[in-house]
Amino acid sequence: MELEMEKVMRFMGRYSLGRDNGMGSLHFLRIKIPGGVITSEYFKGIAELSREYGRGYAEITDRQDIQLHWIEGDDALDIFERLEKMGFTTDMCGQAFPGAGHGDVRNIVGCPLSGVNKDELIDGYPVIKELTRFFTGNEDFLDLPKKFKFSISGCMYNCTRAEINDMAFIPVVHDGEIGFTVLAGGGAGKTLPGPTLAKPLRVFLSQEEVFDVAVATVEIFRDHGNRESKAKARFKYLLDQIGVNGLRNMIEKKLGRKLEDYHGDVSREWIEHTGVGEQKDERYYVCVPLIGGKLSSDIMEWYAGLAEEYGTGDLRLTTFQNLIIVNVEDKEGLLKELGKEGVVLKGIIPKWTAVGCASDFCGKTKEYHSKEIVRDIVEHLETSYPNIFVNQDFKIGVSGCPNNCGYSVIASVGLEGRLIRVNGSVKQGYDIYLRGKLENGSIGRRVAEGVPAENVVNVLNKLLEQYKIKLKNESEIRFVDFLEKLSDTEIKKLVEVT
Repeated sequence: MELEMEKVMRFMGRYSLGRDNGMGSLHFLRIKIPGGVITSEYFKGIAELSREYGRGYAEITDRQDIQLHWIEGDDALDIFERLEKMGFTTDMCGQAFPGAGHGDVRNIVGCPLSGVNKDELIDGYPVIKELTRFFTGNEDFLDLPKKFKFSISGCMYNCTRAEINDMAFIPVVHDGEIGFTVLAGGGAGKTLPGPTLAKPLRVFLSQEEVFDVAVATVEIFRDHGNRESKAKARFKYLLDQIGVNGLRNMIEKKLGRKLEDYHGDVSREWIEHTGVGEQKDERYYVCVPLIGGKLSSDIMEWYAGLAEEYGTGDLRLTTFQNLIIVNVEDKEGLLKELGKEGVVLKGIIPKWTAVGCASDFCGKTKEYHSKEIVRDIVEHLETSYPNIFVNQDFKIGVSGCPNNCGYSVIASVGLEGRLIRVNGSVKQGYDIYLRGKLENGSIGRRVAEGVPAENVVNVLNKLLEQYKIKLKNESEIRFVDFLEKLSDTEIKKLVEVT
């Protein structure tokens, strides 16, 4: 008993089980993979945990975590001990608490190609590691008003969805110097003041300044965030109250100095690093599409083996729930091996950019669940529109509830789950959102409510058919621009449930 208590105390503040309420699972385990960077050895180690404790199933989340389900409470200490040996920790999963508080700094996301990206301005991963080490188990930051989310990326593209993070550091060049500027106060969920895109702080930071600004901001949130209401406990609510200038003044006061001004462009194209691409060292990366981020322990071990055979054993997880094998020299050999198992790296871009949350496990949806809807939409696009959706402006985000874990309010086509009553029976329905985007961004607008799950693909198809017709006259028109040219009345008529 004393040994067990020693273990409990050792793991306090660094490990936690989350609460599931579906699929027969009572607990989930969300393993932090900072920046999505992981070796094949540890990927196989997590696969083994999945096989032993999680029915051989795993999910990549849209924050570069790996999530396991069906975790028994009695196994937790053994699992934590094995994770500790691998150097991984977990989210603290404060969703089980009814009020504010119990928040932590969540997995810090970064460009999945950090350090090898041919187009990166600066490598943000060292700062991710430094901040992760600082916040992990740090008792001064284990009772935030609610969770806090960082994005730190040196990529010239917005592959981390910077605008829906509490604080995002994005790369810029200022007076000939490469560094970061800051966006603050983003969040896609329903908590007040509702879905919000992060705002520019208008500062320029060297890489060495990022750590201090990040810590100062979390301290401000800890000390001034709302603790009276869970709905008001997110950082975006605090920023809404004090304003961007107020936050900047508070950070500067903590640092004891003024920050350098930056008034340049902060908009970036929102992309995934799809398919095969060349790295800065003339080797290659191969991004494997995993619709909904679903994996089995056997498949994880297979991918790990491919990373060892064709690369350096290094893997990356993306915020689009995909897997990247990096440092590949024989890309043709790797593509051939992938092809033998039906993994094809050609076709429509939504294979890579569609995201679905784990609503089947949290118990907030009935069938069809988010990942199933994502799969059905992508399969329909591949079958019916194989030559249309070949660029990155069309994104699908499916969330099971207004918490928006599947970024439905920022996708060009977003679905948000809700239970509906049809002929006296409770069924799964989805609200449809359109016109969400991050490049010069806007929050999507709800255009249909409570569409029965089995009707979603057919309803969207009416919209897609009109887009296909439009392409015959304007071959270069993007889907987002097509939507902008339609009036609200036209859109609602197109998505009307009949």
